[in-house]
Amino acid sequence: MKITNVKATAVNVPLAAPIRWSWGVRRETTRLIIQMETDEGICGLGETMGRVGAENVAYESRKIIGQDPFDVERILAFLRPRPYFFGYAGYGLIAGIEMACWDIIGKAVGKPVWALLGGRFRKEIAISGYVFTRARNEKTGEGGETTPEELLEFSKRLVQDHGFKNLKLKVGASHPDVDLAAIAMFRETFGPEMGLRIDPNGTWSPQTALAICKRLEPYRLEYIEDPTWGLEAMARLRRDINIPLATNMCVVDFDQIPPAFRLNAVDVVLGDVHKWGGLLATKKLAAVCDTLMWGMCIHSGAELGISETAKLHMATCTPNLTYAIDTHYPHLSDDILVGGKMKYDHGTMSAPDGPGLGIELDLDRVARYAEANRRAGLSEGYETDRSRPREWCPKKFQW
Repeated sequence: MKITNVKATAVNVPLAAPIRWSWGVRRETTRLIIQMETDEGICGLGETMGRVGAENVAYESRKIIGQDPFDVERILAFLRPRPYFFGYAGYGLIAGIEMACWDIIGKAVGKPVWALLGGRFRKEIAISGYVFTRARNEKTGEGGETTPEELLEFSKRLVQDHGFKNLKLKVGASHPDVDLAAIAMFRETFGPEMGLRIDPNGTWSPQTALAICKRLEPYRLEYIEDPTWGLEAMARLRRDINIPLATNMCVVDFDQIPPAFRLNAVDVVLGDVHKWGGLLATKKLAAVCDTLMWGMCIHSGAELGISETAKLHMATCTPNLTYAIDTHYPHLSDDILVGGKMKYDHGTMSAPDGPGLGIELDLDRVARYAEANRRAGLSEGYETDRSRPREWCPKKFQW
C-alpha cells in the first residue's frame, strides 16, 4: 500500500459561548482536517491544531508520498525535523499525519486503533467536565457566567446534561478570590465524591500561587495544573503545599522530563495526542510516567470529533492513564462527524470498535466550516477579551 495524496482542510467551528482564560478568549476553534489517500482506495482521517497550517501539511506531505502508511516510524523519521523549527505546531503536524496512518492501518486490517496500540485495558473512559467563565453569545444569549454563583449553576448543568463525576475549573481569568469562592461552592454542592481540579495556566506569581494553594488545601483537589510558571517555581511551590501539581506548560517535551524529575517539580503530566507528536509519542510518554511514578492525564485543546476519538483510543489502551481526561467538547456548537456531536454516557465515552478510528466525516459540515475559516481565518483562543479593562494585556504573572 502506498500513500498517494494528503489533503488538509482548515475549519472553524463556533463554540456555544465564548470561553475566557488567562490569555484571552476563544469564540470558535480552528482545526485542520487531514484526509490521507492510498493506492488501495483507503482514506485515513486525522486532525490537528489550526496553527499547523494547511500549506505546511501540503509541503511536508511531499516527503511521504509513495511511502507505506504501515511504516509509521519511517514516516515519522521524514517529519521529525519539523518541531525544531516550529515547536509544538511542528509536533502537531506530525501528529495529524500519524493519526491518519493509524486510521488507514486499522481500516486495512479490520481492527480499531486501540487494538493496534496495545489492546483494550478499559472500555469506559471517564471525562472531566470543563468549567469556564464565559462571555455571552450575543446571538443566542448563552453564557455570561462570571460570578462564583453563576459558575456553580453552569457546572450543575454540565453534570446534569452529561453525568460528569469530575470537574475542572479554568481559573486565572478572574481575581483569585473569585476562583477560591467558586471551588468552595463546588465542593460544598457536589460533595467529596466529585473530583475537582483547577488550571490557572501559569498566571499566578510564585507568591500568589503559594498563598492561594494553601487556602485550597481543605478542598481536596486532585491536582492544580500549572499554578505558576516554570520548573524552578513549580518545584519551590511543590515543597510547600499538600496538593499534587500537574503540568501541560513546563513539561511539554521529552527533553524537559529529566530536569523536572531532578527538581521534583511535578506529580502529574498531561499528555497531548497533538503537542507531544502523536499517538506513539503519547504512549512513550505514558511509559516514562509509569517509570517515574508520575500520574498522567490527557490535555484538551478544543478538539473536534476526529481528535476527540483519537484521545479515547489512547485512553482505552493505556493502563496508567488513570485521571479523567480533559475535554472542551461540550462547549462546541457542532462537530464535523456524521451524526454531529458524540454523546456522553454518565460522564464517560468509549472508543469505537469499528476499523481504524471508527468514525465517518460529514463532508457537508466540513465544507460549511471550511467556508467559515476562509471568512474569519485562524482562531485559537488568544483573541482580545472585551470584558476586561481596556488597559489589560496577557502576561506571565497576571495576579
